[in-house]
Amino acid sequence: MTKNMKKLLPLLALVALMITSCRSTDTASSTALLTSGNWELQSIDGKKADASEFKNGLPTANFGIDHKLTGNSGCNQYGGSYNLNAEDGINISEVFSTKMFCDGVTGESKYLDALNKVNMAKIDKNKLVLLKGVDEVLVFKHVK
Repeated sequence: MTKNMKKLLPLLALVALMITSCRSTDTASSTALLTSGNWELQSIDGKKADASEFKNGLPTANFGIDHKLTGNSGCNQYGGSYNLNAEDGINISEVFSTKMFCDGVTGESKYLDALNKVNMAKIDKNKLVLLKGVDEVLVFKHVK
């Protein structure tokens, strides 16, 4: 190793540390926004959510700090687990729901199917967008 390379090593290590710490801060702030309250569905697959397709109002989602996802899917209660990563990724798994009969409800299955296919999340103070790759799948607004 040359003398100049030895001098560069500490600088490169510092830059790597700074990049890593920025990513963990972004993930921490995303988690704080995500877990700051309830989210109400606004659209599915680019189409405005229609409350008439859901017996008990528009679906909601609550992302707990314990990595548990809960909510109402428009008729039934549902739950599952989630995880965020530094590259805006989200993994939602182990989704389950109660099985109440809801006559004439068509939106619930679309919502739960969409929830199961997301793999990315974009979060700001009042809007949560869940994506599959670059395609918007579910859009929520923040409600307290």
